[in-house]
Amino acid sequence: MGGDSTGALIDGLPRLFSAAGTEHPEGRWRLNVGRALPRDVVIDGHTCRVGRPAGKPDAEIFASAGVWREMYEGKLSGIEAFAKGELNVRGSIEKALRFETMFFRPDAGGLEYSIEMVPVGRAKVSALFAGDPEAQPLVLMHGLGATKSSWLTVVPELARRYRVIAVDLPGFGASTKPRARYDAEFLASSMVEFFDVLGYDSVLLAGNSMGGRVAMEIAMLEPDRVQAIACLCPAAAFSRRPILWFVKVARPELGFFAPRIPRSQVISSIRQLFGDPEVLPQEWYEAAADDFLLSWRSPRSRMAFFAAARNIYLDEPFGEQGFWARLRLMGPPALFIYGGKDVLITSRFGGRVQSELPTAQVEVWEDCGHVPQIEHPDRTVDQMVGFFERMSGGAERDVLAAS
Repeated sequence: MGGDSTGALIDGLPRLFSAAGTEHPEGRWRLNVGRALPRDVVIDGHTCRVGRPAGKPDAEIFASAGVWREMYEGKLSGIEAFAKGELNVRGSIEKALRFETMFFRPDAGGLEYSIEMVPVGRAKVSALFAGDPEAQPLVLMHGLGATKSSWLTVVPELARRYRVIAVDLPGFGASTKPRARYDAEFLASSMVEFFDVLGYDSVLLAGNSMGGRVAMEIAMLEPDRVQAIACLCPAAAFSRRPILWFVKVARPELGFFAPRIPRSQVISSIRQLFGDPEVLPQEWYEAAADDFLLSWRSPRSRMAFFAAARNIYLDEPFGEQGFWARLRLMGPPALFIYGGKDVLITSRFGGRVQSELPTAQVEVWEDCGHVPQIEHPDRTVDQMVGFFERMSGGAERDVLAAS
């Protein structure tokens, strides 16, 4: 497709803008598509216009002309293109995600999704919904300092089978940041209330890192609400805590005064999350750094981050109400995946989980770091789907036997 024809498609976006009854974020999106000149799409309230680049955009989207045409025709979604490495973003990933939802797209086989703010107690939870609304609900929860975008690599495939709901936990991403403890119990209780608001009696759960810890907490507190859980490199109570005294006296409010973090340090830290950092293009790290640094500007975001990190460390391991004793009694079927190259939650935790919870399925992927769903998305989908289907089949057999 030539630059002129691509530009004509972009120029025609205001005619496809769907303003009626929809909550739109105001902002400026810069589109860099094929050989067409870059254009800014500016949305202000319920109006949309396209013009020449001006100022700093909230989000930039990069795609080839062919990919843009497929998206325009409804054959492909931006999430699918991103998961395939055919679309890149800079700036706010949240704004980039919302862009597509604000325009009419034909139903030609591409993934359809929405992003909604769901009221949950004193918070509003930002959630991405994809897949058949009548399908089995699968809730995806992110790790510390991450957002729902950390699941984008697997959302398209999972949405073929489930009603996928990827959330920003309270305090993170686009969700609101109420004053709260931000420990596992608070986040778990918030998610149970989230299920209530959506009308779900029970769900499948998957969580990465901190999200895995929240999944376990939900399964321990409200086992009847959970059909099965998949925990990817989940946080768990540390048996050895050499600086416990310091963490106890350090207040999360200190996050309000946290200094600016150099961009190079953010990118270096993100790269360390992967067993093989070269498996991802540099553009991905740049986008992830943009998103993290945008969040870090907010004092409330920093306070939530520090509070959650502090409570992960303070998680009591021992005693009758300690984490490991409670884990032994956890009822819902559980899959645990650990990375052999994970520098945050080492694979030794897998052995401890297996000894405390013999019924769990525990795997160690020697070629993986801390974020399996990004580093090995196909394998992650296969393992999660296979596990969930086996558990569902077992439940159905039990019902048939009882009848």
